[in-house]
This record gives sequence, C-alpha cells and structure tokens, in this order.
Amino acid sequence: MREYIKKIQSKPENTRKQILVGSLVVAMSLVGVIWVSSLGYKFSKNSSVSTEDTIKPFALFGKTISDSYKNVTASVGSISLPKKEIETKTPDKVIDLIPVEYTN
Repeated sequence: MREYIKKIQSKPENTRKQILVGSLVVAMSLVGVIWVSSLGYKFSKNSSVSTEDTIKPFALFGKTISDSYKNVTASVGSISLPKKEIETKTPDKVIDLIPVEYTN
C-alpha cells in the first residue's frame, strides 16, 4: 500500500487531483446507492406503528430537561430562594460624626 501511495505522490499535481476527484465520485456513488436502496426498503414495508407510539423529539427534550432538573435538585437541594423576609431595625441611637482633617 505504501508503494502505491508513493507512486501516486510522485505523479504531477494535476494527475493527483484527477485521481482524488475520481475516487470521491466512486465513494459518494457507493454511499448514494446504499442510501437509495435502503429508502426503498423503509417505505415499502407496512408499518403498523401509529404516530402516538413513536418518540416525539420535543417530548423527549422536555423529559430530558425535567430529569436533569430533578437530578440537580436531588443533589443540591431546592434551588428557590428562601421565603423569609429580612427584618430591618431602626437604630435606637443616632450618632453624628464630625469630619476631622488630618494634618501632618
């Protein structure tokens, strides 16, 4: 295989590009043929599964988010803020401060 690759590398750049394009066309044609043949099999069989039985993507996404939230709350605890109100006190004494200049 190494000898074959070295043989291709020794060819001019134009020839290497033609080999590249040809191999890409062959590979993609093979993928396309397999894909088209599998589509015929998929659409030809009679499926008795109703739409309600199949997984809906948004329902799956919602279930995933819900499960993630449940896991976080189970490991961390409640995420909501505490419902206690903060009591504010008014001070009994008020002290007036007089600014003093510092001189050196």
